Formats: sequence, C-alpha cells, structure tokens
Amino acid sequence: MTARWLNIGSGAAGSGLRPPGLRGPDWTELRLDADPAVCPDILATAHDLQVVDSASVDAVFSSHCIEHLYLDQALPALREWKRVLHEQGFLLLVCPDLQAAAEMIAQDRLFDEAYAGITPFDIVFSHQGLVAQGRAAGHHWMEHRSGYTLSSLTRLVSQAGFEGYAGLRLRPRFELWLLATVTPRSDEELRRLARQHFLQPRPSV
Repeated sequence: MTARWLNIGSGAAGSGLRPPGLRGPDWTELRLDADPAVCPDILATAHDLQVVDSASVDAVFSSHCIEHLYLDQALPALREWKRVLHEQGFLLLVCPDLQAAAEMIAQDRLFDEAYAGITPFDIVFSHQGLVAQGRAAGHHWMEHRSGYTLSSLTRLVSQAGFEGYAGLRLRPRFELWLLATVTPRSDEELRRLARQHFLQPRPSV
C-alpha cells in the first residue's frame, strides 16, 4: 500500500516543484487547488479543507502557496493541513525567503535578478507576469499577500500545533524549506527526514 501526499496549491498536473522524497513509487500524489481550470483531484482553497478527511494523508506538501494567503488566513490553513495528516505524518512547506530578498533590496538591487529571472520585487510583490495572467483569467490567486523569514515561519507552524521542526534557507533559490511533524521527533529523525525530502542546493561553480 502506497503512502499518500497532498499537494496544496498544486497547479496543473506535472507542473511545479516535486520534493525529492515524494517522487518514488511508494507515494501517491493528491492534487488540491482552488482553480477548476487545472483539474485538481480536490477542488478547495488552501485554508479550507473541509472536503478532506481528518488523518487521511501521510504528508502535506505546499510550494509557494502560503505567501498567497493573507496573514490571518495562514494560521487556520496550517491547522487544517495538520488536521488532515496522520499522527506520524509531516508537512513540507516551501515559500520565498524575504530575508534574502531584503538583503538585495538593502543594496538597492530591487530589480536585479535573484535567481532564474526572478527579482527581489517579484519575491516581495508577486511575479508580475503571473499576476497579469491571473487578472486576464479573472482571478487574483497569484498575488502575494504575506511573506516570511525562517524564524517567523517556524513560529507560525508552532502556533498551528506542529511538534517537530527542521528548516533550511535555500539561498541559491531564495527559498525557505520547512519540515514539521505532527508529533515530537528526535533531532536525528528530523535531520533524516530533512535530508530525504529537502531539495539540496547545487554546488557553486
């Protein structure tokens, strides 16, 4: 029997980031998105998962989604993400690193490339090309409504009731990676899970 992972804010099938540890045949993906145009397995918003049973998935993954929620929606969302996880389940959360963007902004490099064509302006205020596409499609889901540093994100996840944490500032991608467990885990187990599921930075050339 394969384990199930819930991809929150998945986008179209096969698009977006796939964490290394969830790519194998032992895992089955369930895609959840608020946009019916991407044909998700579950049509729902990221902060209201009433259609998903409690303790029904082994992992929740969310990449570049939480920053599209208002701050007052983020804590209810995280509590929902915890609710649908099995007791031994975990959350894997990826979002922009505002601290890294701020370092470039402090150097007056607001529109310089941070990585892969993305600028600090895009990181803070949303990727303008995607925002324009959303407006043309009649929605505003691609707009950033909040942002985080690693410490503030960890604090928020703790407030949602998660018991164990491992975090990484993935500087080459200007991303925060945070793994959070429903129940307490040893430091060794948290490190093992992080090595298994975190995207590792490429060596600099």
